[in-house]
Amino acid sequence: MNNLKRSAGKGRRTVLALIGVVVIAGAAATVRHFTGGGAWRATASKTIYTCVMHHQIRRDKPGDCPICGMTLVPLDRIQGGAGAPSPEPAAGKPGAKTIKYWANPMDPAQHSDKPMKDDMGMDYVAVYQEDASAVPSSGASQEIQGMAPVHLSPTKEQLIGVRFATVQKAQVTRTIQTTGRFAGGEGDFADLAADFAAERPIRPGGGRYVVADVYALDLPFVKPGQKAWVSPLSGAGPRVAGKVVRIYPYDNTQSRVIRVRINLSQGIPNEIFANVEIEAVTDPRTAVPPSAVMDTGTRQYVFVETAPGTFEPRAVTTGFHGDDLWEVTSGLAPGDRVVDGANFMIDADSKLEAAFTEGK
Repeated sequence: MNNLKRSAGKGRRTVLALIGVVVIAGAAATVRHFTGGGAWRATASKTIYTCVMHHQIRRDKPGDCPICGMTLVPLDRIQGGAGAPSPEPAAGKPGAKTIKYWANPMDPAQHSDKPMKDDMGMDYVAVYQEDASAVPSSGASQEIQGMAPVHLSPTKEQLIGVRFATVQKAQVTRTIQTTGRFAGGEGDFADLAADFAAERPIRPGGGRYVVADVYALDLPFVKPGQKAWVSPLSGAGPRVAGKVVRIYPYDNTQSRVIRVRINLSQGIPNEIFANVEIEAVTDPRTAVPPSAVMDTGTRQYVFVETAPGTFEPRAVTTGFHGDDLWEVTSGLAPGDRVVDGANFMIDADSKLEAAFTEGK
């Protein structure tokens, strides 16, 4: 009986010893594979690209995400990304990077001093401290902080619906809408008094006209000779063409209103109040469609196509705002090609690229 027990004990020890040998051998092979093996070095030297929204996408060259169309970024830029080819280099070693902060991949303006997830469960990405000697990729990046040029493939341009407009010299038109009062006609004392003050022969009865109120903000764009359209406020009469013939020297300080006279091309039913539209037109100026201008409230910019598929953010200053065109006083020249559709998609890519590459 004792011999059987001793034999069983020796058998268990032999099995355990064999298991230990197998585990140690496997660990040694793993260490050799990840530290000294040529296969790992070959993989580490190759840049892997992924999507910031779909980390399961892996490519060995730049391109666009097949799911959402966003530009792929190097996997080693994403702190803690699954399947990263190599850990972050230790501080103080050659090639080491210092993390400046973590940024929300959908809104790079949202920062964190530690790794976290956003409301959608997406990981914040690391933004590295750039070397002080690094040179931005273009002058526009220096001018517009937090933005960078964007490169799009023809497929992505079509996917997000990019449209273009060419900067041109054109007249800028704005329709100034206001109200006024009908005047003139038989027995109109104001009309007769105006004739008397101007030392003209008193007419038995002048034609009908309109005295319109123009607010001080619109007054610089109203000039004698401009076209106007007048219709009864009640809507019961026709829309009649007219012309601005005079700006009265009248200033109501409380309401900031100036009055102008509009002569009508034809008679109009007896009404008191009128709807007035004055067509303010400038001389030819450098202009773009309003939809091409990104306006944050503190700065205005457009995206200029500098090469096929390459879009550069450029600060602009606008002047007279028309209905269909805005005057551009600086930043653009006639012939420039600007983005007029899908601006917000390119704007998001520009900020995301700047957050990844420049840490701004």
